Amino acid sequence: MEKVVSVPCLNYDKEHLRRALEEALAPLGGMEAFIKPGEKVMVKPNLLRASPPERAVTTHPHLVEAVVEMVLDIGAKPFIADSPSLGPWALVVKKTGLLKVSERTGVPLVNLKDPVNLRTPQGFFFRVLELAKEVFECDKVINLPKLKTHSMTVMTMAVKNLFGCVPGHRKASWHLKAGMDREFFSTLLLEIALTVKPCLQILDAIWGMEGNGPTSGIPRFIGRILASKDPVALDASVMEAMGHELELLPVLKAAKKRKLLPPYQLIGDPPKIKDFKLPKSTSPSPPVIGRLFRSFFIPKPKLRKELCISCGECEKVCPAKAIKIKGGFPSIEKGLCIRCYCCQEICLQGALYF
Repeated sequence: MEKVVSVPCLNYDKEHLRRALEEALAPLGGMEAFIKPGEKVMVKPNLLRASPPERAVTTHPHLVEAVVEMVLDIGAKPFIADSPSLGPWALVVKKTGLLKVSERTGVPLVNLKDPVNLRTPQGFFFRVLELAKEVFECDKVINLPKLKTHSMTVMTMAVKNLFGCVPGHRKASWHLKAGMDREFFSTLLLEIALTVKPCLQILDAIWGMEGNGPTSGIPRFIGRILASKDPVALDASVMEAMGHELELLPVLKAAKKRKLLPPYQLIGDPPKIKDFKLPKSTSPSPPVIGRLFRSFFIPKPKLRKELCISCGECEKVCPAKAIKIKGGFPSIEKGLCIRCYCCQEICLQGALYF
């Protein structure tokens, strides 16, 4: 039975974080149960875009730093890595506070941009995946997700965070292949998780995001850190704490179907998030309806013209090429839109909604 540990952590103070992390990892054997001296360790936070820590869009830099220091204390060689979907790498690491973490600790920052073909252990849909070469070259991966809502996947936590191991613009091609098929996309996420094989997941649930995440939601204080060896078990424990059926999260529905949802034991008090606001796009279509009519049940992005600054970023990021700038404003071709909500993610002004 997998263990999921939940401990209180009320702020991002360095000493407070270190104590909370040690408490969270103790039932799992401590950091030394996962990392050995001399190992090359990829620390994988959520660095979706260039947002300041208080927006709760990315894993807090102080949590990343605390984990990095624990790895250094063992005598291992950590590096901090991700492949942001939105914005240039230099701006992302500066705005999120990770550049200062690197400067203080001497730990390198790595933009995951060079792909290699890695064979998947299960091969449900894919025999080979293009993932960042650093996944292949490192000894261990520590997964540091942020507890947030997500307009396409309902929540982004441990499993979804590993999508960041797909280099750069290749993420868009996967969105396009998946279209509105959430089962396909969720199975892809599971295959990535099985291929990356993170040894440890530590969820930043001190401040999370509710509402229309992963970028336009509302920061929500939760005051917890959760840790587990298993990313699926960790995600399931959070959905259970919310009081929802596990199948509401598409990736857990896919995991259950593929017999990848392990039995788990929650150690510690669950997060108090029964009233956590999910995205408006959450309501699933009834299974009997099937894929043919799914587009009627999943909301399409809409534009608030008064907030739009006509930057054109939504047009650039749309994997389906469903957005064209006309008359200075984005126009969305409804028949082409695949409801991936990449446009909503990239819009810093909150002009696109659903």
